[in-house]
Amino acid sequence: MADGRNHVPCCVEKGIPDLCQDMCRGEYTPFTDQLKSRVSCVQHTLPGLQCILDNIQKLPSEPQSVSVEPLTERSLQVSWSPPERLAKTVDYYQINATRLHSFDQDSLANSTKDSLISIRASPDQSSAIISNLEPFTMYTVTVSAHNGFGSSLASMRIRALTLENGVVNKQTSVAVVPVLPDVRGCCMKNGVTHRTCLDKMCDPVKADFTEVPDLMVCAPWANITFACLANKMDHTPCCKARGIPDGCLSFCSGTVKAINFNQFKCLQYMSDYSSCLLQGYGVLSGPPSKLKAVLVDPHYVVLEWNPPKILPDTVVSYHLHYRRLGSGEEYSVIEREQSPVIVEDLEAGQYYEAFVVAREIQLEQATPAYNMSACCHASGLLPQCAPLCSYDVKMSDLQKLGNTCRGQIGTIVRCSAGGRNHSPCCARRAVPPKCQSLCRGVITQSPADCLPYAGNIIQCFEEGIGHIPSPVEDLHVTSVTNTSISLAWVPSEVDPNNTDIKASDYLVQYGKVDNMTMYETIIKLENEINTTETEIELNNLEPKALYRITVIARGLHGTSLPSSMLLINTSRTDSASTVYGAPSPPHSLSVSSHSATWITVAWQPPEFSHPHETITYRVIHKVANNFTVIDTRLLWVRIANLQPNTQHIIYVVALGAKGTSLPSETLVAWTDPALPAFVDPPTVHPSDIISEGGSMTILCLALGNPAPTISLYVGGHLVRQDTSRHMITVIHNVTTDMEHISCYADNGYGIPMQASKKVNISFAPRIQASGITVASVGESVDLKCTVRARPIPKTMFWRDHDGRIPVIQGGNFDMSMRNDVDDTSLYTMTLTINKLTAQEVGDYFCHAENALGSSTRAVSVRIRNTAASSNISECCVAQNVSSACMSACSFYIDIESVIDRPECLVDFDKLMKCAADGSDHRGCCASKDVPRRCLNWCRGEPISPAGVCALQHTRTIVGCFQENRERLPGPPQNLHVQNPHTVEGYRVFWHDLEPITDNLSNVISGLGTSRLDAKETSIKLEALKPNVMYELVIKAGNHFGASVLSEPLRFTLGDNHITSASQASNAGVISGIIAGILAIALAIAALVIMKKRRVGQKQANGGVAFENPSYLREMNVEHVQIPAVSGTPGTTDWRQESLHASTGASTTNGTVATTGLGGHDNNSVVPMATEVNPSLYEELKLGHDRAGFKRLVS
Repeated sequence: MADGRNHVPCCVEKGIPDLCQDMCRGEYTPFTDQLKSRVSCVQHTLPGLQCILDNIQKLPSEPQSVSVEPLTERSLQVSWSPPERLAKTVDYYQINATRLHSFDQDSLANSTKDSLISIRASPDQSSAIISNLEPFTMYTVTVSAHNGFGSSLASMRIRALTLENGVVNKQTSVAVVPVLPDVRGCCMKNGVTHRTCLDKMCDPVKADFTEVPDLMVCAPWANITFACLANKMDHTPCCKARGIPDGCLSFCSGTVKAINFNQFKCLQYMSDYSSCLLQGYGVLSGPPSKLKAVLVDPHYVVLEWNPPKILPDTVVSYHLHYRRLGSGEEYSVIEREQSPVIVEDLEAGQYYEAFVVAREIQLEQATPAYNMSACCHASGLLPQCAPLCSYDVKMSDLQKLGNTCRGQIGTIVRCSAGGRNHSPCCARRAVPPKCQSLCRGVITQSPADCLPYAGNIIQCFEEGIGHIPSPVEDLHVTSVTNTSISLAWVPSEVDPNNTDIKASDYLVQYGKVDNMTMYETIIKLENEINTTETEIELNNLEPKALYRITVIARGLHGTSLPSSMLLINTSRTDSASTVYGAPSPPHSLSVSSHSATWITVAWQPPEFSHPHETITYRVIHKVANNFTVIDTRLLWVRIANLQPNTQHIIYVVALGAKGTSLPSETLVAWTDPALPAFVDPPTVHPSDIISEGGSMTILCLALGNPAPTISLYVGGHLVRQDTSRHMITVIHNVTTDMEHISCYADNGYGIPMQASKKVNISFAPRIQASGITVASVGESVDLKCTVRARPIPKTMFWRDHDGRIPVIQGGNFDMSMRNDVDDTSLYTMTLTINKLTAQEVGDYFCHAENALGSSTRAVSVRIRNTAASSNISECCVAQNVSSACMSACSFYIDIESVIDRPECLVDFDKLMKCAADGSDHRGCCASKDVPRRCLNWCRGEPISPAGVCALQHTRTIVGCFQENRERLPGPPQNLHVQNPHTVEGYRVFWHDLEPITDNLSNVISGLGTSRLDAKETSIKLEALKPNVMYELVIKAGNHFGASVLSEPLRFTLGDNHITSASQASNAGVISGIIAGILAIALAIAALVIMKKRRVGQKQANGGVAFENPSYLREMNVEHVQIPAVSGTPGTTDWRQESLHASTGASTTNGTVATTGLGGHDNNSVVPMATEVNPSLYEELKLGHDRAGFKRLVS
């Protein structure tokens, strides 16, 4: 943009500060992550552009093709060509030669400034000779063109070395103590300003990391950097010994003339070059000696060596380099702390080479005397804010830690200033007056307003700590009289080699104050005395007056800030006492935040204090008549546990190392009034669809003072609790029981508040199918599936699982879906088959799907294996039902056709027997409040009288017949069973008849009875007695209930004759009565012991396990014991079906052994039982849990 012209004079006239003049010189300083590079020059951009616009038509551009050739040891010849633009306006050329470095020891010891030689040449000249130069000295030469309006920019710098005028003696001594020279300081003194060049090209330790961009950027200062690295020594012998080629030896001698592309190859030798520099400085240890292979194996070798002879204590480890010869491979490196080393995995029959390098301790250059990090640590800076306590603070760190460390900015600024007054530099670099207090380390307003000038201020800080003296220490009073005060102090420690920061004299400022002005912090007092000593006596003071005294160190480049101040009253006479200075009071006391129960107070650190002094702040808090003292190292404090709407008085003092400051300003603050908690209904995102297994975000907003404690409940469970005004919680893996969400808020005042919201959790369909449905051909069948889904699913029935054969609505099929009234996510899908045919028998599939998924479950319909439909009619005929009442005997008993006909009342016993169809329905009847006197109808037995039962309970009883028709099995008959698909097991009862008579009353009187549970329809009885009459009955059962007892069979083993019990006139009646009573007793008792029996049934061997034997659920109020169902027969009377344990039979490998009358086990005989009426308690339970029937007691 400058186009080769020098616009700096114009920019200076327009008031552009030096930091913003880079544009005027044709340079550009890019912003980096370093905060100090963020220099604000926006307001100077327009004046700079105006200067460029004006001068581009007046000033010539820079001369071209500048070259320098050394003529003699004291002269250089400079050649150039005219400028490309406005060459005719040139009045003269100016040639500048600047001496960069000299290897002459006397010249370096004097530390004189770089000399500048300037000559002028006429506009028609194209070359000139510079004379009177020093031999063997590096010079940088520039040429510029001038006319009446100004000058061009200087040409590119050309480095040249005058010829050698003698042999320079090499330095052969080695430093005893490994201390690096101040190469960086040498570079800075010789004009190197670029930070990258100072970091890499002026550091012998980091020279190994130099890259091509570094050489290109630092090329203008290459002669300076390499000369400073050489440090008055020629390292060429070391470089040659390390194999550095001749083209790179100028690096080692420090006589680099110019950087060209040929020297880029030297970068691969920078490690060796760095080592030679350190070796020349005397800080590098010698090489390890006597390397040898003490053991050689075909695949490994053991190497050992001796430590270096020079500085062996500085070695921390050794690097062993080895490679196979002729392979072209790079060296492999093994790091060990000491020898020997085993090198493994070598190839047999190959030559290897190896060498050992000693690795030194990390060498660091001398740091400046001022340590900013130590100041931050002593001032109580939080550890997480330590990255901001640096002059090289990064913008990324500031953005990341800005909010966290906002309360620590005062400490960072105070330590950055380092007790120096940088105000002149800040004024020179265009820092506005409102921000210049930061240059003294004082924050008077929000520092964010001055952030655009942070780069300007930080650069002043960094420059000032190296040139401005630090503040004095231990200021104290040695004696006091009525008219004089004697002072003494200690100068700060400085680097003896740095004369810039050494104090030239001290300024003692003092002034009289009173009770009103003593709390003010004034930069300059009315009286000032300078002295070069570290003590002084102030005379001619007013008696009985209060004086404020400060001491400032002054150097060549500026002054320090007061490290402390003294308040002395001249009325004192105790001259022997010592009074030390104290920090100035904290200032800018303010309430940063407040609530009903706490107040946060913040302040700024003292303006006058030593940067390394540890300061503790004491906060004095008063409420009513109570005082509270809080000590802290921070610049803020939170006073908690306060009462709402109360007044508080607060002030702060600073406790220094040797004194306490005056109090800060006094702050009066009020806590907020208390407000009860109020909470809004929870906000849930997403607001439309929340899927099961997904995530949802819940926001609870609450108001109140103090801030309430918010509790989040999801599905009735506490999920999170926090004290805040808003709480955001993300719930992962959402489940369907998380529909209810509640936010609860309480702050200890008023009534806690809760706000709830119900959300709909969407989920894929879940189907519960009804299973297998049994029906007869021609019946109407309902296949049902319960579907739970959200949103509402699409449902349909399929004939195959893959969904290729749908069930079509219409004809014999009717499909419907009904939503549950109480549960909106529950649906019942029903497929009705109007008249079941053989083609509709089989599997059907309920299918439901929504946006979140689908589900398919199977339901089945099977044909009931029943007798022909004429069985009911045949039963009615067999029971001699009158012809007038035969209309009720159709496919089912049609009781409605005869219930209003009195002439059919006498046939109701017969109709009920046919309708019961051999099953025991008393459980269903009792659950539907059928009275006890009518229960015999429920199993097909007659009742007397039948009038009330017929009028009031007929429909209920017939309803139980129809409801349980396909559930309960019929009694086994002639090896055939009604509803065989529903039978889950059989119970077989048998006993031997008394030889005298076959009357069943003998059995009731106490004959022994055995029993056996079986799964199949056949059984083998063993251990029977010959020529003994046995009687056997069977009942069928499942988990719904049981059938009545079958017709008894009588048989003997002598002649294999089997006689049916139907021949006995009273056998059927007695067996029916007793079997009904026992069936009820077994069913009720099974409810109590069902779970206890389940394990034993599963482990049964040779028998059948009834998972839920409902025909055992008949009540027995005595202690009930049920033998394990393992095929072992009992010895209980089959007609009584008593549930006492029996031990009269045993089973081996599924074969039953029974014991007849007169068996060996007395327990096989059941005591005589009689039938008694129910108790009052059982009467009350009648019809509710199948209790209240007549029971058998001994």
